[in-house]
Amino acid sequence: EVSPIVKYSALSLFADRFFPSLSRFRQNNYSGNWLLQPVNEGNLQLFALISIWISSKIHDSHPLSVKRLKSLGDKFIKEQHFTTRDFLEAEVVLMQVLDF
Repeated sequence: EVSPIVKYSALSLFADRFFPSLSRFRQNNYSGNWLLQPVNEGNLQLFALISIWISSKIHDSHPLSVKRLKSLGDKFIKEQHFTTRDFLEAEVVLMQVLDF
């Protein structure tokens, strides 16, 4: 449902920047945020969706809404239920891990 550039840049953001920075962030700046303790499959799926959302904001004239993003999360993340507020919090955490 998103353009190829959004998918590619989301993959790059998640796999090339967020995931490698995660262990360094947890060692140096452990914030105690519940999304990072422990990092489980559901939380990683949430951060992957957040990467798509950020990429959509950068590349699309009409980016994905948080409501649409939550709908995708409800469909694909089976192990845990995330609220709209969780999606907003995860965006901030992802940006902190990237030291943005």
